[in-house]
Amino acid sequence: MLVGFMAGVPFVVSKNYVRTFDDYNRSGSGRWAKHEIIAQKPVMEFIGPDTEKISFSMLLRSDMGITPNAELNNLRKMRDKGKAFSLVIGGRKIGTNSWVVESIGETVNFWGKLGGILSVKVDITLAEYAGGNKL
Repeated sequence: MLVGFMAGVPFVVSKNYVRTFDDYNRSGSGRWAKHEIIAQKPVMEFIGPDTEKISFSMLLRSDMGITPNAELNNLRKMRDKGKAFSLVIGGRKIGTNSWVVESIGETVNFWGKLGGILSVKVDITLAEYAGGNKL
């Protein structure tokens, strides 16, 4: 069953294959300027919305039909190339703009006897891409 996707990474759950995410978190804020005034409190001015961020974790396990090394290489390429993409979850596009992989953190849980990764937790942070030309 297809849960969603980002670029070439589908989020899928089936009997023998699991590539999905946990701990989904979306955050955003406003941009504010602070104007200092002598002998008074500063005056705040709303400049506009800031770009949003989404973070989540993925557990990539070889016993769930995943090749962790290949998945990690794909995610690193997405981060290093800086290409924007749509994020779709539950059949709906998330946000009005595209997203880029801002950072990836990797925690290897289990290694194989020949040094291959059997299980890795990947923490991914996406940043909203609100630039002129959509990539």
